[in-house]
Amino acid sequence: MLAAEPNDPFLNYAYALELVKEDQAAGLKRLADMNDRFPDHVPAFFRRGQLLAETGDDAGARQVLRSGIQTARRVGDDHAAAEMNELLESL
Repeated sequence: MLAAEPNDPFLNYAYALELVKEDQAAGLKRLADMNDRFPDHVPAFFRRGQLLAETGDDAGARQVLRSGIQTARRVGDDHAAAEMNELLESL
């Protein structure tokens, strides 16, 4: 499906989540690529921030979460912004 629709944010996100299960580094890279290719896709920022925090990269997580919060606010997703802010404050 992704080969047929390579610019579909949902398919790219689903693929990144599957990659995380097999190879966390590859999944993180895919999420980072998504942040560049689909800058309004809030879940990619949130999940990437969570994964970075889980792996102990608090500085990286903070940076991604700050960007994600700005993105969420810009697109009007206050709920996601609040959740990312909560994670950010816990780091």
